[in-house]
Amino acid sequence: MLRLIVFFCSFVMGVLHAEVIISDATVRLLPPGVPNTAAYFSIENRSERNQVLVAASADFATKAEIHNHVMVNNMMSMQQQSEVVIKSGESVQFSPGGLHIMLFGLKQPLHEGQALTFTLLTKTGDPITIKANVSSVIQPSEHKHH
Repeated sequence: MLRLIVFFCSFVMGVLHAEVIISDATVRLLPPGVPNTAAYFSIENRSERNQVLVAASADFATKAEIHNHVMVNNMMSMQQQSEVVIKSGESVQFSPGGLHIMLFGLKQPLHEGQALTFTLLTKTGDPITIKANVSSVIQPSEHKHH
């Protein structure tokens, strides 16, 4: 019975990952001594239901949060987001000047080209693992929402 449960859970996770496609994942390289950075990527929801992102985590940082740049009193500021909805059949871009993952308290210096892994958590409790490369060159995307 336990094998059946493990198999089923593995199957469900495989289906989620096949239906949610991550591309162009990057963690920004900042000068030495800067304790925080950001991660950017594109997420495509190929499932038949909305995906709702509610949290992020990263072993290489003490805290990870979903943030967005918003206009407040004619000034741009960052605000933590309690959730981000990726509608069925749509893509959302996490990019400079928009949605991004803030990574606070880096535990070690980052290096150009380094491979890192962080995780997004959906409202249903499903983790989405993202593999990203560290880069000092981040191109803002012209693509926002569909």
